[in-house]
Amino acid sequence: MIIYGGKAVHLKSVQSKTGICPSCKTQGSLLISVFRKHAHVFWIPLFPIGKKGISQCQHCKNVLKTNEMPKPIKREYDNLKNRTKGPIWQFSGLGIIVILMAWGSYASAADKKQESEYITFPKEGDIYEYKIKTGSYSTLKVISVSKDSVFISPNEYEISKITKIHKIDKPENYAEFSYAISKNKLKEMYDSKEVLGINR
Repeated sequence: MIIYGGKAVHLKSVQSKTGICPSCKTQGSLLISVFRKHAHVFWIPLFPIGKKGISQCQHCKNVLKTNEMPKPIKREYDNLKNRTKGPIWQFSGLGIIVILMAWGSYASAADKKQESEYITFPKEGDIYEYKIKTGSYSTLKVISVSKDSVFISPNEYEISKITKIHKIDKPENYAEFSYAISKNKLKEMYDSKEVLGINR
């Protein structure tokens, strides 16, 4: 279950010197406060979604929201809101997302570089994940390698989802025979996305 929502954080409060409480008519008793709300997921703040505020009379304790404030008090609140900056940690969730995306991009590039080495220099025991023309997925196992060719044994099973291909990658599922594919042909299959992944 994903827990998400919004939370307001107190930024600043100032005592108004000229404001008059519309409830008890006391002058200089209003405390004007600014809050900044942020969206969060699992209590991790993602980004700010706006400021809001209140005024509270320290004499009669009457609280006014911004849409209830008389114009002079609302003017003071707007000035305070424009001067008040929020904490940087309210962007921490976005920072985490950016870091994860950068790491994912780096890991993907590293995997591609590694796979490029694997396809150029195949070894006995390598497993090639590939897409069948019918749209299903299966694997090929490298049995031996010669100067120009790779001898592979096909998996006798196939599966409809690439994410579950590991379920059929079992020693007993591979055929007892093998056939040769040239290294150049294998590289073409990888470049054309017919071979989708290499496990070593």
